[in-house]
Amino acid sequence: MVKINFNQEWMKRFDWPDAEASNLPLAIAHRGASDYRSENTLGAFQLAAELGAEMWELDVRLSKDGVVVVCHDESLERVAGNQLRIPDATWEEISKVKLHGNQRVPRLEEVIELARQNGSGLYIELKAAEAIKPTWQTLREQNFQYAVIGSFQAEWIAKLRHEKCQYPLSVLIPIGVDPFQYSAVASPDIIHLCWKRASASPHELVTEELVNCCHQQGMALVIWDEERVEVLQGLDDLPILGICSDCPEVLKPWPGGANVFPRIVCHRGANFLAPENTLPAASICISQGFDIVEIDVRTTADGEIVLMHDATVDRTTDGKGLVKELTLEQVRRLDAGSSYSKIYAETRVPTLDEFLEHCWGRCGAYVEIKDADPDKVLEKVVTHTMLEDVFFWCRKTEVLQRIRDLEPKAQLMATRWMYPSLVDAIAEYGANIVEYELGRDDLTEIARCQALGVKVMVFSLTHDLSKLQQIESLNADLVNLDRPDLFKLLKLYPSSLRRKKNV
Repeated sequence: MVKINFNQEWMKRFDWPDAEASNLPLAIAHRGASDYRSENTLGAFQLAAELGAEMWELDVRLSKDGVVVVCHDESLERVAGNQLRIPDATWEEISKVKLHGNQRVPRLEEVIELARQNGSGLYIELKAAEAIKPTWQTLREQNFQYAVIGSFQAEWIAKLRHEKCQYPLSVLIPIGVDPFQYSAVASPDIIHLCWKRASASPHELVTEELVNCCHQQGMALVIWDEERVEVLQGLDDLPILGICSDCPEVLKPWPGGANVFPRIVCHRGANFLAPENTLPAASICISQGFDIVEIDVRTTADGEIVLMHDATVDRTTDGKGLVKELTLEQVRRLDAGSSYSKIYAETRVPTLDEFLEHCWGRCGAYVEIKDADPDKVLEKVVTHTMLEDVFFWCRKTEVLQRIRDLEPKAQLMATRWMYPSLVDAIAEYGANIVEYELGRDDLTEIARCQALGVKVMVFSLTHDLSKLQQIESLNADLVNLDRPDLFKLLKLYPSSLRRKKNV
């Protein structure tokens, strides 16, 4: 995403913290990181902070006994399968309802405290007229400054304006209306365009004339919840204050490509956010701009190659048994998502063909052969014209030697710890990449490896920022990480991590 120049003075006007140094729009997590956790819950908001969102969008209503609760719908039917209605229930009754994902409805004070701990802002949407004053009052009582109050109901915002509310006020603009006429009664600080479903290319509706008119009237611009990379790219260069998203990590992309180093390898895909070795896990990596997805492959009883790390399907699916003793049809019937999260219910185990087709032209792949015929694996990679975008590894060196014999241009990796010397690691089958594991291998050898014309990949499962900082300083060609999202924030968006530290 290209840098933009929105008005930093606008941020200071309400005593908000400085925006990200890269001048990207504020990442506003829509109902928290709601694509991955139950919406409007403490879990969704905490995850949003970890993914780099500066603000959290949330919806508020008022309980029967006057508590401001965080919930989008009037009823809990959709989020909990419970017909309890917020305005007819006490806080005690509401707090006892278990939501999907083993979460519960929070009250506004709880979200404020969590936001304070994370250095995050709140973008509050009023969902009921009776919640207007209590929401404002709660923010003031908690002495919480980093907040916006907004609504689709312009007259509600006008009421706050008339009563001299000190918080920035936003009017949410539905499809098909003139945003300035619709919001005029409220004189808002923010125009929030909710045009996600206006067309297949809603960014084209955000014209230069609209943007100029907005800024001439002293208003900031916020954009609907958006996850589509092509739409986000279409908003590049516009002076936008913030963009909402169910997937806030896509708003802070990695500038992938052959000329960007290090290249990011995502261990079993985005396994922190989705079930490992699945297409959703790969898609999350692709949407952030990461370069390579690491997968593990095994062979079914009828000779099909599928993505699976373990010898059995027990850990990651609702089934049991050895992969090699199950047919492809049996594997396809397994649910590979529910054990991770109900959000991913019915996610299937993909075949290698499906994975390669999914990734073609979008990212590369690191294929670890756990138990599969190297001839077939190589054949599939070649068939999908991805030989230049894939590298291979297997603990059995004879498998890698077979691939080298079949295809001299194949890219093969060697793990440094398996060999007595660097020369041995490279020589056995002509490795193109040598992997060094943090905490296991001698990292001072990295420069020597690169001097020999062999790429270096540093591997770690760490979630520790200090260790990721160490990895970042090594100047490796590739890094293979369990939390590439944290490495991305550390390298490109460090203020996202400093906010929490400085609270």
